[in-house]
Amino acid sequence: MKRYLFFNIYFLMFLFPPVYGQGITINSPITVNQVIGLPDNSWVIINGNIINALPGGIHFTFRDSSGDITVEIDRRVWRGLNVVPSELVQIQGELSKNSGLVSIRVRAIITAEAAVTRPGQVIFTYPITISEAKTLIHDSWIMLIGNIVDVLQNGSHFTFRDSTGEMVVEIDQNVWRGLFVGTSDMVQITCEIMVNRGQPSFIARVIRVIRS
Repeated sequence: MKRYLFFNIYFLMFLFPPVYGQGITINSPITVNQVIGLPDNSWVIINGNIINALPGGIHFTFRDSSGDITVEIDRRVWRGLNVVPSELVQIQGELSKNSGLVSIRVRAIITAEAAVTRPGQVIFTYPITISEAKTLIHDSWIMLIGNIVDVLQNGSHFTFRDSTGEMVVEIDQNVWRGLFVGTSDMVQITCEIMVNRGQPSFIARVIRVIRS
């Protein structure tokens, strides 16, 4: 099974090569200073503080002990979170280097806050189980930890399993970013829940290996 999954993911990457140039994927937190030295389009994770908002409404200054960097966070990524400058957060996203300007396009932001509820959605900033995820409403934002145990026929849907059960997760090629995952690898998936006619589907926005 593990070899079969490796083959399918490799085949997928061969058919649809990465569109992110020469970027590399970093799967554990690094510093702002280390980020600045990476190639354009690298996938990075940083812990620190969002200390102010810049003109335009979607750009912010992010700071850790090694320095500052501009981050781009749109409304969809914020998903109703309220963050103050003293609050420690983790951001995950793509490094952008353009005409000497360095910034990060944030795809997920995680705080120490337990959960946020807004009309029409629930936002979890800590991992929950599959059984819990299946009870949530449309447009909820969740994190799951478990194993990808099978790839389905269409190549973009996968069977994800934890101790409480299984579910199908849609993971596009741009989310994979060249990751190779075996069935025994423990992964963390950040995803959206879409509910259509009472049936939930799960769309991955971020995936990272937390234990091989």
